Amino acid sequence: MSRGRLRPWTTRAQRYRGIKTTRTCRSQTTEERKDPMPTYQVYYARRPTYFASGQLGTPLLTVSRLQETHTHLTTIQAEGRSDAWLKMQGENWSPNGEARPLIEMLDLTHTSMSVGDVLRDEDGVYWECLDLGWRRVEDDTAETGLEEGDHVLHEKAAR
Repeated sequence: MSRGRLRPWTTRAQRYRGIKTTRTCRSQTTEERKDPMPTYQVYYARRPTYFASGQLGTPLLTVSRLQETHTHLTTIQAEGRSDAWLKMQGENWSPNGEARPLIEMLDLTHTSMSVGDVLRDEDGVYWECLDLGWRRVEDDTAETGLEEGDHVLHEKAAR
């Protein structure tokens, strides 16, 4: 068998019964997934403060203020918010500075997703990146029925 090819295998019980089942030892690729990977809209802060809204005198970010404070950068596919954050780090999506012209054209100052940047999931919910986890951005354009403490979720709690 050539090096680098995946080796088919059978279980011992299948060999004794004369049943040959070919399986490969590899993870499922995106094309093989039954459910498509979720998409996220990525919004970067125009003037990042590098700390979450509502802290150290920064006004609390709401959906209505998003248009004033953030710029839509791109749409990505990711398995979750933490995966989206990882994909939006400069060394992953622009390792040789390929995104620099886009960043400058959009009048942004940073390539990597950081505190204060926002993701919008497929359900239309906006999430602000915190130093640890995510905060659901209050939708003040419509009545959501959330109380003050209900919108703060961290990645581990959201799964």
